[in-house]
Amino acid sequence: MNYLLYSLGTTGDALPFVKLASSLNSSGAKSVFIGNEKFIPLASAMGVECFSVSPKTAYENTYNNPLTWSRNHAQNHYNEFHFPAIKPTFKTIQKTVEQGHRPVVIYQDALSGARMAAEEFGLKSCQVVLAPQGISSTLSPSYPMRRQVEERLWGEIFPQIKQKAKKDTFDRLVRPLINPARKELGLAPWSHSDLPDMETSPSILALFPDWFKPNPGDWPKQLVNTGFILGDTQDNHSNAQLDELINKYGAPLVFTFGTGIPVTSLLIDKIRHLCRIVGKPGVFVAHSQNEKFIDNGEFPVLILPSVPFSYLFARAALVIHHGGIGTCAQALAAGVPQVISPYTFDQPDNAFLLWELGISNAIDFLNDSVNQIADTVIDVLSSDSIKEKVKHYQNLTTDETESSVKFLLSLKEEGLQKC
Repeated sequence: MNYLLYSLGTTGDALPFVKLASSLNSSGAKSVFIGNEKFIPLASAMGVECFSVSPKTAYENTYNNPLTWSRNHAQNHYNEFHFPAIKPTFKTIQKTVEQGHRPVVIYQDALSGARMAAEEFGLKSCQVVLAPQGISSTLSPSYPMRRQVEERLWGEIFPQIKQKAKKDTFDRLVRPLINPARKELGLAPWSHSDLPDMETSPSILALFPDWFKPNPGDWPKQLVNTGFILGDTQDNHSNAQLDELINKYGAPLVFTFGTGIPVTSLLIDKIRHLCRIVGKPGVFVAHSQNEKFIDNGEFPVLILPSVPFSYLFARAALVIHHGGIGTCAQALAAGVPQVISPYTFDQPDNAFLLWELGISNAIDFLNDSVNQIADTVIDVLSSDSIKEKVKHYQNLTTDETESSVKFLLSLKEEGLQKC
């Protein structure tokens, strides 16, 4: 076994890791994905073996709970979902080592059992960061923090915030949870100064292009940008009802909000009303719903539980979404305008970066009025500048899976050379 790739987030988190594992396997390396049980079918479909370290029920309880996505509850996300996977992940890698393997460990979370095992057993490792928000910076902090502190105070305030966050992590997570787990695994407890972070990761792979957010100059020196890892291409996919809707009514407004916004009748009514005001049909991708056609006069709405974004976005007039980095990348690749309703995690910063590029604008879909949202949508749709820049960045947005695989293969070769 050559590579173990660990990710324990949403589908948007897991998909790049599974795709990397699949591509590594195609290159002749043996790779295994470590994650939640939910992703076993996805991994199997891509020819990747999956070691489950977290039950599907844990995923559903976490990501189907609206509180997970609230700003006040987000700090409990690690405690309730990621922490319970520490010991199973560590033991999975330990077993692999005991079987005589020396895999490169690819991980997303610095406080994970994957990084602990890599350090304990002296394995080559690499941290993967999917969006710029995950990289600390004083010179160019992520949104909304950059707006909440005057720029002239960034150099003074943000180092203090970073130290306070580190202390909070130690007091809230490490002392009561992680150190007892480390003791059970036979590991020494972490002190405050021992806490692993991105700066101390041996290598870092950033899965976004440098034009999306250029290195401001204070990112870790070992960080390497490759670029987005996109989902399926639009070839060989079709949906008869979707194609019929587009052929009859024209390019739709597409809505997709991840798992963060509950699907209610009020939400669907808002989508219907918006489509009527803007004068376009709608397609709402909602994983919790069955396929349904809603008569909305000249501008009907089709609800789909799933459809490849590459296929759908290439046929859309505009995409309204939550701002997850994977959805942003697929919309960029499709060359379609975006309006983003960010909620938490990396979403506000992704929305800000796309606004800075001049290709998007932001709303609050739950709280803004339909007329407010419609004004923003119409402005984006009618902007010649946005149309030009969308096409410009479409030409720059490529699937960099191959480049990422080459980087990971180089890590293995370095390890072999040192041996």
